[in-house]
Amino acid sequence: MILINPREVAADALEEITVSAAYSNITLRKYLRLNGAMPRKDKAFVTEVVNGTLRNIIYVDYVINEYSKTKTDKLKPYVLAVLRMSVYQIIFMDRVPDSAACSEAVALVKKRGLVFLGNYVNGVLRTVIRNKEDIKLPEKGTAEYISVKYSHPLWLVKMWLAKYDFETTEKICIAGNTAPDVTLCVNRLKTTPTALAEMLRKNGISVKTGVHYENALHIKGSSNLAETEMFKVGLFHVQDESSMLAVKLLDPKPGEKILDVCAAPGGKSFLAAELMDNKGKVVSCDIHEHKLGLMEETKTRLGIKIVETKLRDAMIVHEEDYEKFDRVIVDAPCSGFGLIRKKPDIKMNKTGDDIDSLIVLQQDILRVSAECVKVGGTLVYSTCTICKKENEMNVKKFLAEHKNFEPVDITELLPENLRGYAENGMIQLLPGIHETDGFFIAVMRKNGH
Repeated sequence: MILINPREVAADALEEITVSAAYSNITLRKYLRLNGAMPRKDKAFVTEVVNGTLRNIIYVDYVINEYSKTKTDKLKPYVLAVLRMSVYQIIFMDRVPDSAACSEAVALVKKRGLVFLGNYVNGVLRTVIRNKEDIKLPEKGTAEYISVKYSHPLWLVKMWLAKYDFETTEKICIAGNTAPDVTLCVNRLKTTPTALAEMLRKNGISVKTGVHYENALHIKGSSNLAETEMFKVGLFHVQDESSMLAVKLLDPKPGEKILDVCAAPGGKSFLAAELMDNKGKVVSCDIHEHKLGLMEETKTRLGIKIVETKLRDAMIVHEEDYEKFDRVIVDAPCSGFGLIRKKPDIKMNKTGDDIDSLIVLQQDILRVSAECVKVGGTLVYSTCTICKKENEMNVKKFLAEHKNFEPVDITELLPENLRGYAENGMIQLLPGIHETDGFFIAVMRKNGH
């Protein structure tokens, strides 16, 4: 029987993610699949070590640089991966003995033929162990303190501090380092939140009701939802409450014609169809053909008949769609800073330059999509980021250039606990404040040509 070392798997995955700027969730799944013979507890360990290290990577690197003469930017990628995950275990994982984290790290670098670095790794980690209760951080109350303490890039922290106070920014970053619950959107065509919650609990899954949306359930304790009968018969799909709220503010009605221009993975289209009681039409477009194939599978599983998927570039004008839709939703490609708690690699792979290029794309998509809205119809613009340039400024620019559109008062459509956060037809949801992803929604009405 081949014994698989979970720490070695974690180190390999971390090295690939950091060196190749690979998506952490995809890379982690690949390594777990390649090492499928590992026991479940070892797979859980690998997942926690990889995701935990990525969430805390700026703090971890800060510690390494405090106690290593060779700084992180000079280390061999594999050695750096081993050090990073070992420091994470020493500081953040109480159930892992410090001695085990240290000795296993030394064994890993030696196994890769880096015997001469064994003493170096041992020395750094033993120094971290001795000093882990007395690590000196930057001065409290500064952007640098938040950046290191909660492992968010300094430029991003400063951007948020320009809009929010210190306490709010700190809460956003704390939430960004906390693994969220899985949120289910209950398929009201087939069941109710109460009935599904009861079924989940009978399967040993912890359940609590949604914070903002009546069709939402938050769950813990399920390793593979896709294997459950509840999933297979289409009683739910996975979707964050913030995304559900975008559809609630779209306010689709039975019999209407809806356009979802950047639809994959399809959650908004499916929820719209459910709210429409499978009456009317939802046209769901995306530029990626394989994602449309997955949407078709989900649509069938959920029993949704009114969603039509189309391979389409959202920046290209389609004259046949001019003023044909009652409601249009633009969930635009964005920097994704609202998803850091789910995709920690975003912190490493996105920069301010990415934002500037995305803004042009977002404005083009919004302008083209507006042409498809009927007079009197609704246009919703949303992103999964926390960035004034991508959000409020984009909407203000659009409204200034399109005098036939105006903001919609969304207060009555929002749950009572969010009404105070709406302004000029817009709302910014924040992790750590609203118990959702970071998500922006703006609702506009077309009044004329």
